[in-house]
Amino acid sequence: MQQHTFKQHPRLGTEVLQGGNLRELTNQQRQEFKQSLWENGVIVVRNQNMTASQLQEFTNHTFGESGFKYLPKSLDPDIHPDLQSPGVSILGNPKESSPEIIGQFAWQWHHDKDHLPRTDGLDMNSLYVVMLYGVEIPVQGLDGKPHTTEFIDMVEAYQNLEPGYRRQLEQMSMYHLPPRTYKLGSDVPMKKHPIVSTHKVTGHKGLYLGSDTSIAVGMEDDLSLAKQFWQELFQRILECTPVYAHVWQPGDLVVWDNSQVMHAGIPYDGSKYKRVALRVAAVDKTQIV
Repeated sequence: MQQHTFKQHPRLGTEVLQGGNLRELTNQQRQEFKQSLWENGVIVVRNQNMTASQLQEFTNHTFGESGFKYLPKSLDPDIHPDLQSPGVSILGNPKESSPEIIGQFAWQWHHDKDHLPRTDGLDMNSLYVVMLYGVEIPVQGLDGKPHTTEFIDMVEAYQNLEPGYRRQLEQMSMYHLPPRTYKLGSDVPMKKHPIVSTHKVTGHKGLYLGSDTSIAVGMEDDLSLAKQFWQELFQRILECTPVYAHVWQPGDLVVWDNSQVMHAGIPYDGSKYKRVALRVAAVDKTQIV
């Protein structure tokens, strides 16, 4: 897919709390942190030093306990205990004995939506926040460039489309499935959601596409047509909307609001490089809207 990638963006990737320690924030600083997130879509805090449990604690104090738990049966003896905590998942290839990369399914454009399709009372554009903390960073991706995660501003994407096309999309909705691969059936949770959504804090309109497994209403009986529609729509977005690439440094915490942005991981060679990233997600329960 054609795209134009930039390492700087007027909104996405804004650095906040320079010189600050996320384990020592005041309540006012937490509120300012969240306000920066809603205003910018993606924010970055550099030079942090946290364990998995400290990252989860920061999340709970800032956004409220989500109840979304990844519960390991026991600690993995091949992974340092500081990297393991209920509610926190590990992406990359953290085991010295194995180059297997965890999370390769994220190497395509998507909104994170882990629990949203199967959780009653939550819209697909709920204030679903994901944090990724870089512990160990590969030297480069398969493209030979520094290791990055790419983001696209879906508010900007909506504004960049032709007015007539925007009006067409405003009349359409999509069914959203849980992430990864699910065979459609009565036991598979799906949620219908408008393609054009209004942000619950800012009031700005933007596009919510989920992933290429999303099914436009009216195309349920032709999944190949539904995928083609999604891919053609996203290609039009890429052609008119710049992509922001966050260049990772160890100690970076990157936080994004899934109701505003899509993202894609960039492949790297797990046989040459090690990547360890801690991921935690929550729906903000503290915001009064």
